[in-house]
Amino acid sequence: MAGIQHSSSMKDVGDALLSFAGQFGTTNILAGIIPPPSASRREQLSHVLLDRWPAEWTDRYFSNGYLYRDPTIRLVAQGSRPFSWRDLGSLGELWPGARRVMDEAAEFGLREGLTFSFLTIERQRVGLSIAGEKLELPPGEQDAFLLVAAYAFGKAVILAEENRQTGSVGLSPRQNDVLQWASLGLSVEAIADRLGISSHTADSHLRAARERLGVQNTVHAVAEAFRLGLIA
Repeated sequence: MAGIQHSSSMKDVGDALLSFAGQFGTTNILAGIIPPPSASRREQLSHVLLDRWPAEWTDRYFSNGYLYRDPTIRLVAQGSRPFSWRDLGSLGELWPGARRVMDEAAEFGLREGLTFSFLTIERQRVGLSIAGEKLELPPGEQDAFLLVAAYAFGKAVILAEENRQTGSVGLSPRQNDVLQWASLGLSVEAIADRLGISSHTADSHLRAARERLGVQNTVHAVAEAFRLGLIA
């Protein structure tokens, strides 16, 4: 809890929570507010606050509209108690496309997972998932972990709001340009072509943007820039 409390960025919060959850076999974490069904890809991304998911999987997930096929999201939206992905059973038959989402997630090392659902003060529904090749979180530990997870998410919300109000994060015009194009799903090569620069230069601008925003991958950089109003 101390590591989360003293975090100065959302990246720090994610690192602290992942370090804590690692004792249970967790290698990846994702948490965000559940967006409305009409939300665009950009809006869906802007609802993600803690992102330690494989970047390639995140990109595929949001590009293919998996949010609305994902059985974990469906259960979170219904206010389910914490549940193991092992218990999803035959939901693939109940919800079209659900089994495909979970099978593809396993290809990226997200083979076993636990998902927690809770509400913000504003009564917004939040989903937080931890995953890895093999998880060992005893049932008796789930409620305790939920308290830590909710605290971490609350800290991330506070930091995001502070950044938005103070405008403490700024991007150069070129960093803004590359993120604008990345938000539309363009590859580094396609962005370079649009801007008339080399792929190496485009990649350098994306790396610099990620560093300024304190995130680890381009998908999350787009989400954070969108949330902060740096891109539209």
